[in-house]
Amino acid sequence: MKKRTKWILLSVSGVLLVLLAAQLYYSYVMSGIWNEERLAIQASKQHGDLVTTAKTYKSVWGEDNKYWVISGTDQNQEEIMVWVKFTEEDLPVPGEDAVAQVKMSSGKSEAQIRDQIHQELPGATIKRLLPGMYEGDYAWQLHYGHNGQLGYRFYRFEDGNAIGDDIILPHS
Repeated sequence: MKKRTKWILLSVSGVLLVLLAAQLYYSYVMSGIWNEERLAIQASKQHGDLVTTAKTYKSVWGEDNKYWVISGTDQNQEEIMVWVKFTEEDLPVPGEDAVAQVKMSSGKSEAQIRDQIHQELPGATIKRLLPGMYEGDYAWQLHYGHNGQLGYRFYRFEDGNAIGDDIILPHS
């Protein structure tokens, strides 16, 4: 084998080894999140009416406010959102009381909340919008940028009304 061919094979092997190591590391880092998500879906099917899963969200706001929210459909093909409360040990809280579901028809959809945000905060940049829990209410949690400031605003899931005042983050 020529010297040049050996170097090409060695280089390709090295790159493949680095890619394999990166994939293994990524899988290791994400395994906890994937396990939580799997447990949340399992709990929402066991204690709720979830049949198919469309999207999952993880919402953490404070020490005792950790939820996975799953959107999907029930056995009647109606769209629902299911909130699954988690413990500090990253496990679903045991029992049916830790799982709550709401039909999308009785709340505000993500698209409706986005339209509302654009009306209330013209020119704002939506950094993140996800369902969660805030002050005991099912809510849409908005992280936004507006007029050079970053902030959080919470909208009640059921009617789209703001919950409390905006939380404006200090400049860094």
